[in-house]
Amino acid sequence: MKTLFDGKYAPITDTIGFIRCSPTRAAEFFVEWQRPIQDKRGVSVDAKSIKGSLEANLQRLAPLTSVERRRYFFIPTRSNWTAFLDNGHQGTDAFSPLSYMAEKLSCEAARATYDPGARDSSDLAVIWELYRPHVVDFSNTVRAVFVADDGNGLIFSESGEVQPYEDVEKYSSRLKRDRFTPQMLDRYLRALGIEAFDENFYQPEDQAAIFIEKFGPIAPASREFQLTDLQGA
Repeated sequence: MKTLFDGKYAPITDTIGFIRCSPTRAAEFFVEWQRPIQDKRGVSVDAKSIKGSLEANLQRLAPLTSVERRRYFFIPTRSNWTAFLDNGHQGTDAFSPLSYMAEKLSCEAARATYDPGARDSSDLAVIWELYRPHVVDFSNTVRAVFVADDGNGLIFSESGEVQPYEDVEKYSSRLKRDRFTPQMLDRYLRALGIEAFDENFYQPEDQAAIFIEKFGPIAPASREFQLTDLQGA
């Protein structure tokens, strides 16, 4: 299945987070949450509105960093969902911020990961998580389904409340890679109103994305990477 921009901006686009509120509301909360935390270490958190293409905004996230993420985007879509990306060198961390924000902003959020990996399925990752405001047993992850390589081969897992649009019969397929495919991920997301793998879904011309950046000391041992460094690895 086609990935976003055919993988040109991987690993940035391997994982995309989505939150069902406006970019402004999401970004304002994120900044208010992060500023007192970062102030303690002498780091400022600045936000600005940016209009332009999705591709131009993805380029603003480089260089990517290890240990500490320094740049974030809340990007409008042609729906009531806002996309979330950061500049982590192994891809966007959607779970940590968006599960928390879903709880505090009383809205849904989701994680979508598709990393095709190598031809023999090594490093393959197809992951879908759905978060809602209500916390049960210390978590507000309502549903999680994934197939991923854990370093010793593919594993499959599904947990939480089955959603009405799921193809649960596929979860019993003999081959693990067939139990949750990228096509299934795409269908589940579309059932929620998210067209994650369509470039035209993002950044309507009349709407601005919110770009958030940290300035000041960076965590020890952090490194910077260009996309070409990571894609050639």
